[in-house]
Amino acid sequence: MNTTTCRNRQYRRRGSGQARGLTMVIVVGALSLLITMTVVVLSVTTGAIRANRKQQSASAALSVAESGAELGALWLKDRPYPPTGTAAIVPTIPAAPSGTSYSVQVVPDSDNPTQFLKIYKIVSIGTVGAESRTVEVVVRQSSFGKYAYFTNRETSTGGSAIWWNSKDKIDGPVHSNNRSGTNFNINYSGWSSNTPRRPIFLDQVTGSGTSISYSPSRPTTETDYQKVFLNGSKGYKLGVDPISLPSSTSAQKEAAWGGSSGFPSTNGVYMRAGSGGGIYIRGDCTIAMSVDASGNQRMTVGQSSNTTVITFDKTAGTTSVTGPVGTGSPTSATSFSNGVIYCTGHITSLRGTLADNKVTGGAIVRRSEYTIATDTNAGKDITISGDIVYNTRPDKTMDASASANLLAGTLGLVAQDIKIADDGTTAYNHPPREINAVMMAGSSTVDGSISVNNYNRGSTSTLKVIGGLIQSTRGAVGTISGGVMSTGYAKDYNYDPRLASNPPPFYPTTGQYDRMSWKVLPN
Repeated sequence: MNTTTCRNRQYRRRGSGQARGLTMVIVVGALSLLITMTVVVLSVTTGAIRANRKQQSASAALSVAESGAELGALWLKDRPYPPTGTAAIVPTIPAAPSGTSYSVQVVPDSDNPTQFLKIYKIVSIGTVGAESRTVEVVVRQSSFGKYAYFTNRETSTGGSAIWWNSKDKIDGPVHSNNRSGTNFNINYSGWSSNTPRRPIFLDQVTGSGTSISYSPSRPTTETDYQKVFLNGSKGYKLGVDPISLPSSTSAQKEAAWGGSSGFPSTNGVYMRAGSGGGIYIRGDCTIAMSVDASGNQRMTVGQSSNTTVITFDKTAGTTSVTGPVGTGSPTSATSFSNGVIYCTGHITSLRGTLADNKVTGGAIVRRSEYTIATDTNAGKDITISGDIVYNTRPDKTMDASASANLLAGTLGLVAQDIKIADDGTTAYNHPPREINAVMMAGSSTVDGSISVNNYNRGSTSTLKVIGGLIQSTRGAVGTISGGVMSTGYAKDYNYDPRLASNPPPFYPTTGQYDRMSWKVLPN
Protein backbone atom coordinates (compact mmCIF):
# COMPACT_ATOMS: atom_id res chain seq x y z
CA MET A 1 0.00 0.00 0.00
CA ASN A 2 2.73 2.41 0.88
CA THR A 3 4.72 1.61 -2.22
CA THR A 4 1.76 2.09 -4.49
CA THR A 5 0.89 5.39 -2.88
CA CYS A 6 4.40 6.79 -3.52
CA ARG A 7 4.30 5.86 -7.16
CA ASN A 8 1.00 7.62 -7.61
CA ARG A 9 2.38 10.75 -6.00
CA GLN A 10 5.44 10.63 -8.29
CA TYR A 11 3.17 10.24 -11.30
CA ARG A 12 1.10 13.22 -10.20
CA ARG A 13 4.27 15.33 -9.75
CA ARG A 14 5.48 14.38 -13.23
CA GLY A 15 2.03 15.28 -14.70
CA SER A 16 2.03 18.71 -13.04
CA GLY A 17 5.49 19.50 -14.50
CA GLN A 18 4.37 18.56 -17.98
CA ALA A 19 1.32 20.83 -17.61
CA ARG A 20 3.48 23.70 -16.47
CA GLY A 21 5.84 23.11 -19.40
CA LEU A 22 2.99 23.11 -21.85
CA THR A 23 1.67 26.31 -20.35
CA MET A 24 5.09 27.89 -20.68
CA VAL A 25 5.26 26.91 -24.35
CA ILE A 26 1.87 28.46 -24.96
CA VAL A 27 2.83 31.64 -23.12
CA VAL A 28 6.14 31.94 -24.98
CA GLY A 29 4.37 31.29 -28.28
CA ALA A 30 1.72 33.87 -27.55
CA LEU A 31 4.37 36.37 -26.46
CA SER A 32 6.35 35.73 -29.63
CA LEU A 33 3.22 36.23 -31.72
CA LEU A 34 2.42 39.42 -29.82
CA ILE A 35 5.95 40.71 -30.33
CA THR A 36 5.79 39.84 -34.03
CA MET A 37 2.44 41.59 -34.39
CA THR A 38 3.76 44.58 -32.50
CA VAL A 39 6.78 44.78 -34.78
CA VAL A 40 4.50 44.54 -37.83
CA VAL A 41 2.14 47.20 -36.46
CA LEU A 42 5.06 49.47 -35.56
CA SER A 43 6.55 48.93 -38.99
CA VAL A 44 3.25 49.76 -40.72
CA THR A 45 2.70 52.74 -38.46
CA THR A 46 6.21 54.02 -39.05
CA GLY A 47 5.73 53.64 -42.80
CA ALA A 48 2.40 55.43 -42.63
CA ILE A 49 3.91 58.24 -40.58
CA ARG A 50 6.81 58.46 -43.01
CA ALA A 51 4.43 58.49 -45.99
CA ASN A 52 2.21 61.05 -44.28
CA ARG A 53 5.19 63.29 -43.56
CA LYS A 54 6.32 62.88 -47.16
CA GLN A 55 2.86 63.83 -48.38
CA GLN A 56 2.73 66.82 -46.04
CA SER A 57 6.15 67.96 -47.25
CA ALA A 58 5.09 67.50 -50.86
CA SER A 59 1.90 69.51 -50.30
CA ALA A 60 3.88 72.22 -48.54
CA ALA A 61 6.43 72.22 -51.39
CA LEU A 62 3.59 72.69 -53.90
CA SER A 63 2.23 75.64 -51.92
CA VAL A 64 5.71 77.18 -51.80
CA ALA A 65 6.10 76.68 -55.56
CA GLU A 66 2.73 78.34 -56.17
CA SER A 67 3.72 81.28 -53.98
CA GLY A 68 6.96 81.66 -55.92
CA ALA A 69 5.07 81.64 -59.23
CA GLU A 70 2.62 84.30 -58.00
CA LEU A 71 5.50 86.48 -56.80
CA GLY A 72 7.18 86.03 -60.18
CA ALA A 73 3.99 87.14 -61.93
CA LEU A 74 3.72 90.16 -59.62
CA TRP A 75 7.35 91.07 -60.34
CA LEU A 76 6.60 90.90 -64.06
CA LYS A 77 3.49 93.08 -63.71
CA ASP A 78 5.43 95.73 -61.77
CA ARG A 79 8.02 96.22 -64.54
CA PRO A 80 7.63 99.60 -66.28
CA TYR A 81 8.22 97.78 -69.59
CA PRO A 82 8.03 94.07 -70.47
CA PRO A 83 11.47 92.43 -70.25
CA THR A 84 13.25 92.18 -73.59
CA GLY A 85 15.31 89.39 -75.07
CA THR A 86 14.81 85.65 -74.70
CA ALA A 87 17.19 84.79 -71.84
CA ALA A 88 15.73 83.50 -68.57
CA ILE A 89 15.48 86.09 -65.77
CA VAL A 90 15.76 85.50 -62.03
CA PRO A 91 13.31 88.02 -60.53
CA THR A 92 13.98 89.85 -57.27
CA ILE A 93 11.27 88.59 -54.95
CA PRO A 94 10.91 88.20 -51.14
CA ALA A 95 12.60 85.23 -49.47
CA ALA A 96 10.61 82.07 -48.89
CA PRO A 97 9.29 81.30 -45.36
CA SER A 98 11.73 79.78 -42.88
CA GLY A 99 12.38 76.08 -43.49
CA THR A 100 11.32 76.33 -47.15
CA SER A 101 12.84 77.61 -50.36
CA TYR A 102 11.88 78.37 -53.93
CA SER A 103 13.74 78.92 -57.17
CA VAL A 104 11.90 81.17 -59.65
CA GLN A 105 12.70 82.01 -63.26
CA VAL A 106 10.84 84.18 -65.79
CA VAL A 107 11.46 82.82 -69.28
CA PRO A 108 10.51 85.07 -72.25
CA ASP A 109 8.92 83.34 -75.21
CA SER A 110 11.31 82.80 -78.12
CA ASP A 111 8.93 84.74 -80.43
CA ASN A 112 8.76 87.82 -78.18
CA PRO A 113 11.17 89.90 -80.31
CA THR A 114 8.72 89.70 -83.23
CA GLN A 115 5.36 89.88 -81.44
CA PHE A 116 3.66 92.82 -79.77
CA LEU A 117 1.88 90.95 -76.98
CA LYS A 118 4.76 89.38 -75.07
CA ILE A 119 4.46 85.92 -73.52
CA TYR A 120 6.40 84.71 -70.47
CA LYS A 121 6.73 81.34 -68.76
CA ILE A 122 7.19 81.51 -64.99
CA VAL A 123 8.82 78.36 -63.56
CA SER A 124 8.88 78.01 -59.77
CA ILE A 125 10.44 75.09 -57.84
CA GLY A 126 9.34 74.88 -54.20
CA THR A 127 11.29 72.76 -51.69
CA VAL A 128 10.39 71.61 -48.18
CA GLY A 129 12.77 69.10 -46.60
CA ALA A 130 13.61 66.48 -49.19
CA GLU A 131 10.48 67.16 -51.25
CA SER A 132 10.29 69.49 -54.27
CA ARG A 133 7.44 70.46 -56.60
CA THR A 134 7.54 72.52 -59.80
CA VAL A 135 4.81 74.87 -61.04
CA GLU A 136 4.75 76.43 -64.52
CA VAL A 137 2.54 79.44 -65.31
CA VAL A 138 2.32 80.99 -68.79
CA VAL A 139 1.12 84.60 -69.01
CA ARG A 140 0.61 87.06 -71.86
CA GLN A 141 0.25 90.83 -71.92
CA SER A 142 -3.38 91.89 -71.74
CA SER A 143 -4.87 94.15 -74.41
CA PHE A 144 -7.66 96.70 -73.97
CA GLY A 145 -9.40 94.65 -76.64
CA LYS A 146 -10.71 92.49 -73.79
CA TYR A 147 -13.31 95.13 -72.81
CA ALA A 148 -16.60 96.07 -74.41
CA TYR A 149 -16.48 99.31 -72.41
CA PHE A 150 -13.80 100.97 -70.28
CA THR A 151 -13.45 104.43 -68.74
CA ASN A 152 -11.04 106.13 -66.42
CA ARG A 153 -13.81 108.49 -65.28
CA GLU A 154 -17.56 108.12 -65.64
CA THR A 155 -18.16 111.88 -65.95
CA SER A 156 -17.77 114.20 -68.92
CA THR A 157 -14.73 116.43 -69.47
CA GLY A 158 -16.67 119.21 -67.73
CA GLY A 159 -17.37 116.98 -64.74
CA SER A 160 -21.11 116.47 -65.31
CA ALA A 161 -22.72 113.08 -64.77
CA ILE A 162 -23.55 110.93 -67.80
CA TRP A 163 -26.24 108.33 -67.22
CA TRP A 164 -26.79 104.84 -68.49
CA ASN A 165 -30.44 104.17 -69.29
CA SER A 166 -32.63 101.15 -69.99
CA LYS A 167 -32.47 101.62 -73.76
CA ASP A 168 -28.72 100.99 -73.61
CA LYS A 169 -27.36 97.47 -74.12
CA ILE A 170 -23.78 96.58 -73.16
CA ASP A 171 -23.04 92.99 -74.08
CA GLY A 172 -19.50 92.38 -72.83
CA PRO A 173 -17.07 93.06 -69.94
CA VAL A 174 -17.26 96.58 -68.47
CA HIS A 175 -14.74 98.37 -66.24
CA SER A 176 -14.37 101.89 -64.89
CA ASN A 177 -11.65 103.25 -62.63
CA ASN A 178 -14.24 105.69 -61.24
CA ARG A 179 -11.47 108.11 -60.40
CA SER A 180 -11.85 111.55 -58.81
CA GLY A 181 -14.92 110.42 -56.93
CA THR A 182 -17.01 109.72 -60.03
CA ASN A 183 -19.60 106.94 -60.00
CA PHE A 184 -21.51 104.80 -62.39
CA ASN A 185 -24.81 106.62 -62.96
CA ILE A 186 -27.61 104.24 -63.92
CA ASN A 187 -31.21 105.22 -64.67
CA TYR A 188 -33.33 102.09 -65.10
CA SER A 189 -36.71 103.79 -64.78
CA GLY A 190 -37.52 103.18 -68.46
CA TRP A 191 -37.10 99.40 -68.18
CA SER A 192 -40.83 98.69 -68.52
CA SER A 193 -40.91 100.35 -71.97
CA ASN A 194 -38.23 98.02 -73.41
CA THR A 195 -39.32 95.50 -76.03
CA PRO A 196 -38.16 92.94 -75.15
CA ARG A 197 -37.45 93.81 -71.55
CA ARG A 198 -33.81 93.17 -70.69
CA PRO A 199 -31.10 94.46 -68.37
CA ILE A 200 -28.60 97.14 -69.43
CA PHE A 201 -25.45 95.13 -68.69
CA LEU A 202 -25.32 91.59 -70.05
CA ASP A 203 -21.84 90.79 -68.71
CA GLN A 204 -19.77 91.46 -65.58
CA VAL A 205 -19.28 95.09 -64.47
CA THR A 206 -16.27 96.06 -62.34
CA GLY A 207 -15.30 99.40 -60.86
CA SER A 208 -12.49 100.80 -58.74
CA GLY A 209 -14.94 103.12 -56.97
CA THR A 210 -17.06 102.16 -54.01
CA SER A 211 -20.60 103.09 -55.04
CA ILE A 212 -23.11 103.34 -57.89
CA SER A 213 -25.71 106.10 -58.31
CA TYR A 214 -29.13 104.75 -59.30
CA SER A 215 -32.37 106.33 -60.47
CA PRO A 216 -35.16 106.13 -59.39
CA SER A 217 -33.51 104.46 -56.38
CA ARG A 218 -31.00 101.83 -55.41
CA PRO A 219 -32.36 98.33 -56.19
CA THR A 220 -33.51 96.47 -53.09
CA THR A 221 -34.65 93.19 -54.67
CA GLU A 222 -33.13 90.76 -57.13
CA THR A 223 -35.95 91.62 -59.54
CA ASP A 224 -34.87 95.26 -59.57
CA TYR A 225 -31.17 94.38 -59.81
CA GLN A 226 -31.95 92.22 -62.85
CA LYS A 227 -33.33 95.29 -64.59
CA VAL A 228 -29.76 96.60 -64.53
CA PHE A 229 -27.48 93.53 -64.48
CA LEU A 230 -28.09 90.17 -66.13
CA ASN A 231 -26.71 88.42 -63.03
CA GLY A 232 -28.65 90.61 -60.62
CA SER A 233 -26.82 91.73 -57.48
CA LYS A 234 -23.88 89.47 -58.47
CA GLY A 235 -23.48 91.24 -61.80
CA TYR A 236 -21.07 93.88 -60.53
CA LYS A 237 -18.03 94.16 -58.29
CA LEU A 238 -16.63 97.37 -56.80
CA GLY A 239 -13.29 98.22 -55.20
CA VAL A 240 -11.13 96.40 -57.76
CA ASP A 241 -7.65 97.63 -58.67
CA PRO A 242 -7.56 100.52 -61.20
CA ILE A 243 -6.05 99.98 -64.64
CA SER A 244 -4.00 102.74 -66.25
CA LEU A 245 -4.39 103.85 -69.83
CA PRO A 246 -1.21 104.00 -71.97
CA SER A 247 0.86 107.17 -71.75
CA SER A 248 1.08 107.87 -75.51
CA THR A 249 0.79 106.44 -79.00
CA SER A 250 4.56 106.30 -79.55
CA ALA A 251 4.42 102.51 -79.93
CA GLN A 252 1.98 102.86 -82.85
CA LYS A 253 4.03 105.70 -84.38
CA GLU A 254 7.24 103.65 -84.35
CA ALA A 255 5.44 100.54 -85.58
CA ALA A 256 4.02 102.43 -88.58
CA TRP A 257 7.42 103.93 -89.43
CA GLY A 258 9.33 100.74 -88.74
CA GLY A 259 11.82 102.52 -86.49
CA SER A 260 12.24 105.11 -83.74
CA SER A 261 14.05 107.85 -85.67
CA GLY A 262 14.23 109.53 -89.06
CA PHE A 263 10.57 110.52 -89.20
CA PRO A 264 9.67 112.69 -92.23
CA SER A 265 9.39 116.46 -91.98
CA THR A 266 7.14 117.05 -94.99
CA ASN A 267 3.47 116.12 -95.35
CA GLY A 268 2.54 113.07 -97.35
CA VAL A 269 1.78 109.35 -97.34
CA TYR A 270 4.74 107.08 -96.68
CA MET A 271 4.56 103.37 -97.43
CA ARG A 272 6.82 101.52 -94.96
CA ALA A 273 5.96 97.83 -95.38
CA GLY A 274 9.39 97.15 -96.90
CA SER A 275 11.05 98.53 -93.75
CA GLY A 276 9.09 96.31 -91.39
CA GLY A 277 6.46 99.00 -90.80
CA GLY A 278 3.02 99.99 -92.03
CA ILE A 279 1.70 103.29 -93.40
CA TYR A 280 2.94 106.63 -92.01
CA ILE A 281 0.93 109.77 -92.83
CA ARG A 282 2.22 113.22 -92.01
CA GLY A 283 -0.46 115.91 -91.81
CA ASP A 284 -4.26 115.87 -91.69
CA CYS A 285 -6.05 113.38 -93.91
CA THR A 286 -9.20 111.46 -94.73
CA ILE A 287 -9.31 107.65 -94.99
CA ALA A 288 -11.88 105.55 -96.84
CA MET A 289 -11.62 101.76 -96.57
CA SER A 290 -12.91 99.46 -99.29
CA VAL A 291 -12.56 95.92 -100.67
CA ASP A 292 -11.47 95.36 -104.27
CA ALA A 293 -12.76 92.68 -106.64
CA SER A 294 -10.14 90.21 -105.41
CA GLY A 295 -11.11 90.68 -101.77
CA ASN A 296 -8.02 92.77 -100.95
CA GLN A 297 -8.04 95.71 -98.57
CA ARG A 298 -7.84 99.19 -100.07
CA MET A 299 -7.33 102.42 -98.18
CA THR A 300 -7.86 105.69 -100.01
CA VAL A 301 -6.06 108.57 -98.29
CA GLY A 302 -6.99 112.14 -99.11
CA GLN A 303 -4.70 115.11 -98.35
CA SER A 304 -5.73 118.48 -99.78
CA SER A 305 -6.04 117.78 -103.52
CA ASN A 306 -4.01 114.56 -103.41
CA THR A 307 -5.54 111.09 -103.43
CA THR A 308 -3.37 108.07 -102.62
CA VAL A 309 -4.65 104.49 -102.82
CA ILE A 310 -2.93 101.73 -100.84
CA THR A 311 -3.67 98.09 -101.70
CA PHE A 312 -2.84 95.23 -99.35
CA ASP A 313 -2.71 92.06 -101.46
CA LYS A 314 -3.46 89.30 -98.96
CA THR A 315 -2.85 86.51 -101.48
CA ALA A 316 0.56 87.66 -102.67
CA GLY A 317 1.51 89.18 -99.33
CA THR A 318 2.52 92.48 -100.92
CA THR A 319 1.68 96.17 -100.52
CA SER A 320 1.39 98.74 -103.31
CA VAL A 321 0.56 102.43 -103.65
CA THR A 322 -0.86 104.50 -106.49
CA GLY A 323 -0.98 108.29 -106.44
CA PRO A 324 1.26 110.83 -104.68
CA VAL A 325 3.57 109.62 -101.90
CA GLY A 326 5.94 111.40 -99.54
CA THR A 327 9.49 112.26 -100.53
CA GLY A 328 11.60 109.10 -100.77
CA SER A 329 8.70 106.70 -100.18
CA PRO A 330 8.56 103.56 -102.33
CA THR A 331 5.33 102.68 -104.10
CA SER A 332 5.52 98.92 -103.63
CA ALA A 333 6.88 96.30 -101.26
CA THR A 334 7.23 92.56 -101.60
CA SER A 335 6.28 92.24 -97.92
CA PHE A 336 2.91 92.70 -96.26
CA SER A 337 2.27 95.70 -94.02
CA ASN A 338 2.29 95.16 -90.25
CA GLY A 339 -1.17 96.72 -90.27
CA VAL A 340 -0.46 99.98 -88.44
CA ILE A 341 -1.58 103.26 -90.04
CA TYR A 342 -0.34 106.31 -88.11
CA CYS A 343 -1.32 109.92 -88.81
CA THR A 344 0.47 112.87 -87.19
CA GLY A 345 -2.56 115.10 -87.79
CA HIS A 346 -6.33 114.84 -87.53
CA ILE A 347 -8.19 112.15 -89.46
CA THR A 348 -11.15 114.32 -90.44
CA SER A 349 -13.15 111.50 -92.05
CA LEU A 350 -12.95 107.74 -91.54
CA ARG A 351 -15.41 105.23 -92.96
CA GLY A 352 -15.71 102.09 -95.05
CA THR A 353 -15.38 98.30 -95.09
CA LEU A 354 -12.61 96.06 -93.77
CA ALA A 355 -11.67 93.06 -95.93
CA ASP A 356 -11.88 89.45 -94.76
CA ASN A 357 -8.96 87.39 -93.50
CA LYS A 358 -7.46 84.90 -95.93
CA VAL A 359 -8.65 81.49 -94.76
CA THR A 360 -7.44 78.16 -96.12
CA GLY A 361 -8.47 74.74 -94.86
CA GLY A 362 -10.30 76.14 -91.85
CA ALA A 363 -7.30 78.20 -90.69
CA ILE A 364 -6.36 81.88 -91.00
CA VAL A 365 -3.23 82.15 -93.14
CA ARG A 366 -3.14 85.97 -93.37
CA ARG A 367 -5.07 88.35 -91.18
CA SER A 368 -6.85 91.48 -92.31
CA GLU A 369 -6.02 93.42 -89.14
CA TYR A 370 -5.31 97.13 -88.81
CA THR A 371 -4.76 99.77 -86.15
CA ILE A 372 -5.38 103.38 -87.19
CA ALA A 373 -3.86 105.86 -84.73
CA THR A 374 -3.19 109.57 -84.35
CA ASP A 375 -0.92 111.52 -82.00
CA THR A 376 -2.94 111.36 -78.78
CA ASN A 377 -0.70 113.62 -76.72
CA ALA A 378 -0.74 116.29 -79.45
CA GLY A 379 -4.55 116.33 -79.32
CA LYS A 380 -5.19 114.73 -82.73
CA ASP A 381 -8.66 113.31 -83.33
CA ILE A 382 -10.49 110.82 -85.53
CA THR A 383 -13.93 111.71 -86.92
CA ILE A 384 -16.06 108.74 -88.00
CA SER A 385 -18.13 110.06 -90.89
CA GLY A 386 -20.01 106.89 -91.85
CA ASP A 387 -20.38 103.23 -91.02
CA ILE A 388 -17.19 101.23 -90.40
CA VAL A 389 -17.97 97.56 -90.89
CA TYR A 390 -16.26 94.21 -91.36
CA ASN A 391 -16.97 92.60 -94.73
CA THR A 392 -18.02 89.55 -92.69
CA ARG A 393 -19.43 90.24 -89.21
CA PRO A 394 -18.17 88.01 -86.38
CA ASP A 395 -20.70 86.06 -84.33
CA LYS A 396 -19.76 85.47 -80.70
CA THR A 397 -22.63 83.01 -80.24
CA MET A 398 -20.73 80.61 -82.51
CA ASP A 399 -17.46 78.73 -82.03
CA ALA A 400 -14.19 80.46 -82.84
CA SER A 401 -13.81 77.99 -85.71
CA ALA A 402 -17.08 79.12 -87.32
CA SER A 403 -16.65 80.59 -90.80
CA ALA A 404 -17.84 84.07 -89.76
CA ASN A 405 -15.32 84.27 -86.91
CA LEU A 406 -12.45 83.05 -89.10
CA LEU A 407 -13.22 85.45 -91.95
CA ALA A 408 -13.95 88.64 -89.99
CA GLY A 409 -11.07 91.11 -89.86
CA THR A 410 -10.13 93.24 -86.85
CA LEU A 411 -9.77 97.01 -86.51
CA GLY A 412 -8.50 99.27 -83.73
CA LEU A 413 -8.72 103.06 -83.51
CA VAL A 414 -6.62 105.25 -81.20
CA ALA A 415 -6.80 109.07 -80.85
CA GLN A 416 -7.28 111.78 -78.26
CA ASP A 417 -10.96 112.13 -79.17
CA ILE A 418 -13.05 109.93 -81.44
CA LYS A 419 -16.04 111.82 -82.79
CA ILE A 420 -19.05 110.23 -84.47
CA ALA A 421 -20.56 112.65 -86.97
CA ASP A 422 -24.26 113.46 -87.34
CA ASP A 423 -25.88 113.57 -90.78
CA GLY A 424 -24.08 116.80 -91.63
CA THR A 425 -27.25 118.82 -92.20
CA THR A 426 -28.73 121.67 -90.22
CA ALA A 427 -31.25 119.16 -88.81
CA TYR A 428 -28.40 117.45 -86.91
CA ASN A 429 -30.15 114.12 -87.25
CA HIS A 430 -28.49 110.86 -86.24
CA PRO A 431 -29.01 108.02 -88.71
CA PRO A 432 -28.44 104.43 -87.54
CA ARG A 433 -24.69 103.94 -87.23
CA GLU A 434 -22.58 100.77 -87.03
CA ILE A 435 -18.92 100.68 -86.03
CA ASN A 436 -16.95 97.42 -86.05
CA ALA A 437 -13.78 98.27 -84.12
CA VAL A 438 -12.27 98.61 -80.68
CA MET A 439 -11.81 102.36 -80.09
CA MET A 440 -9.54 104.13 -77.60
CA ALA A 441 -9.69 107.85 -76.79
CA GLY A 442 -7.23 109.61 -74.47
CA SER A 443 -4.26 108.46 -72.46
CA SER A 444 -3.08 108.30 -68.85
CA THR A 445 -2.17 112.01 -69.04
CA VAL A 446 -4.56 113.40 -71.69
CA ASP A 447 -8.35 113.56 -71.38
CA GLY A 448 -10.10 112.02 -74.33
CA SER A 449 -13.55 110.67 -75.08
CA ILE A 450 -15.73 108.93 -77.65
CA SER A 451 -18.71 111.15 -78.34
CA VAL A 452 -21.39 112.02 -80.89
CA ASN A 453 -21.42 115.39 -82.63
CA ASN A 454 -24.54 117.38 -81.67
CA TYR A 455 -25.67 114.55 -79.42
CA ASN A 456 -28.19 116.90 -77.79
CA ARG A 457 -29.92 117.87 -81.03
CA GLY A 458 -31.79 116.18 -83.89
CA SER A 459 -33.40 112.78 -84.19
CA THR A 460 -32.61 109.61 -82.27
CA SER A 461 -31.40 106.23 -83.44
CA THR A 462 -29.11 103.39 -82.35
CA LEU A 463 -25.31 103.28 -82.30
CA LYS A 464 -24.21 99.67 -82.78
CA VAL A 465 -20.64 98.77 -81.93
CA ILE A 466 -19.02 95.36 -82.43
CA GLY A 467 -15.76 95.70 -80.54
CA GLY A 468 -15.29 98.08 -77.65
CA LEU A 469 -15.10 101.66 -76.37
CA ILE A 470 -12.08 102.62 -74.26
CA GLN A 471 -11.90 106.22 -73.09
CA SER A 472 -10.23 108.38 -70.50
CA THR A 473 -13.31 110.51 -69.89
CA ARG A 474 -16.79 109.40 -70.81
CA GLY A 475 -18.27 111.10 -73.85
CA ALA A 476 -21.96 111.81 -74.46
CA VAL A 477 -23.78 110.07 -77.29
CA GLY A 478 -27.36 111.17 -76.54
CA THR A 479 -29.81 112.58 -74.01
CA ILE A 480 -32.70 111.08 -72.12
CA SER A 481 -35.86 112.55 -70.64
CA GLY A 482 -37.91 110.64 -68.13
CA GLY A 483 -35.77 107.58 -68.77
CA VAL A 484 -36.53 107.70 -72.52
CA MET A 485 -34.16 108.66 -75.37
CA SER A 486 -34.65 112.25 -76.45
CA THR A 487 -31.78 113.00 -78.85
CA GLY A 488 -28.68 111.27 -80.23
CA TYR A 489 -28.09 107.56 -79.92
CA ALA A 490 -29.16 104.67 -77.74
CA LYS A 491 -26.23 102.31 -77.18
CA ASP A 492 -25.94 98.80 -78.56
CA TYR A 493 -22.38 97.82 -77.60
CA ASN A 494 -21.32 94.26 -78.35
CA TYR A 495 -18.09 92.64 -77.20
CA ASP A 496 -15.92 90.88 -79.77
CA PRO A 497 -14.18 88.09 -77.82
CA ARG A 498 -11.69 87.56 -80.67
CA LEU A 499 -10.02 90.84 -79.69
CA ALA A 500 -8.94 89.52 -76.28
CA SER A 501 -6.70 86.84 -77.79
CA ASN A 502 -6.03 88.44 -81.19
CA PRO A 503 -6.26 92.22 -80.80
CA PRO A 504 -5.43 94.56 -83.70
CA PRO A 505 -1.68 94.97 -84.30
CA PHE A 506 0.19 97.02 -81.72
CA TYR A 507 -3.06 97.87 -79.95
CA PRO A 508 -2.39 99.38 -76.48
CA THR A 509 -1.97 97.01 -73.55
CA THR A 510 -3.39 97.29 -70.03
CA GLY A 511 -0.17 96.73 -68.08
CA GLN A 512 -1.77 93.52 -66.79
CA TYR A 513 -1.09 89.91 -67.78
CA ASP A 514 -3.65 87.26 -68.66
CA ARG A 515 -2.95 83.73 -67.43
CA MET A 516 -2.89 81.34 -70.37
CA SER A 517 -2.03 78.12 -68.51
CA TRP A 518 -1.10 76.73 -65.08
CA LYS A 519 0.27 73.26 -64.43
CA VAL A 520 2.34 71.16 -62.03
CA LEU A 521 5.30 69.62 -63.79
CA PRO A 522 6.41 66.03 -63.07
CA ASN A 523 9.22 65.72 -60.55
